[in-house]
Amino acid sequence: MMHGYVLALFAAAILLTAPFVLDRAEAAGFSPRLVQQGWRAAVVGAVASLALAVPVFTPDLWTAPARAIGVTPDIGLVKVPLSVQLAVAGGVLAGLAAGWRRGGAVVRDYRRALRVQLDRLDSTSPVLDEVERGHPRLVIVEDAQPRLVLLPSRPPRVEVTTRALDLLKPEELNAVLTHMSGHLRRRDALWMTASETLAEAFPRIPFFARWADHSAALAEKGADADVHGPIARANLRRALAKLSGPGQANGPFCPCFAWPLQRQADLELAPPQPRLPRPPVAVAGLRALTAAAVVVPTLVVVSPHFLYM
Repeated sequence: MMHGYVLALFAAAILLTAPFVLDRAEAAGFSPRLVQQGWRAAVVGAVASLALAVPVFTPDLWTAPARAIGVTPDIGLVKVPLSVQLAVAGGVLAGLAAGWRRGGAVVRDYRRALRVQLDRLDSTSPVLDEVERGHPRLVIVEDAQPRLVLLPSRPPRVEVTTRALDLLKPEELNAVLTHMSGHLRRRDALWMTASETLAEAFPRIPFFARWADHSAALAEKGADADVHGPIARANLRRALAKLSGPGQANGPFCPCFAWPLQRQADLELAPPQPRLPRPPVAVAGLRALTAAAVVVPTLVVVSPHFLYM
């Protein structure tokens, strides 16, 4: 069972140390996209380690169906008392059921909100519906409200009203579309929903709550970084100011209009500051965390213990 203990301890180490390391990395000046990748790697590493640890402690339960059809898996698993296996399996199932009962509402709300937006869009007669390479599908509808909403559907769409087009200059619209394309490339809507779901599902694990607190802000800053150059960022800032207000649909699709004053302040052109050296602890910690989240579960899986699974 040594592999199971290794995986469980590794997951616990990530959940305990990752918030501290990533906060230090963000304070040290690492790019938001790199810090965002660190959070996501930590989540994947912890969840994958726990998922791989469960079969180690419950070998008879998942090998029983194979034996029932005459296949005897020879994978060298250590014998575990049946009472322990049942306790582990029962605890895992009970935890997942309780987590879904608490966090499932986040997923249902996200799907319902997306469905409402898509139904409203489908019920209108678009003035223009076009696809441009490198940008999401652009749908222009007749409406007196200045609305510009990213819908992470399949295919992804951006709804723009004629009033929004009246307010925005072409270069401002292009800056917003570039920003939203960054959200789509990194699947920010999916990851933000996952962070909120896990935070609601497992409130006693502080890691998930910390991740949810950072997820939206890091996603916005990462998408801002896709808008290159001071002129383009000024265009994005002006677009945010024009579109923020009554009629703008906020929500889980693109939170860039949810806090207009803060978002405009983030995009203000500040004088260049001298680049400060990054603390060695933050540099080494972030690299070690990201590498370990990928390498450790992989090494355990390809070890002789799991070789014939």
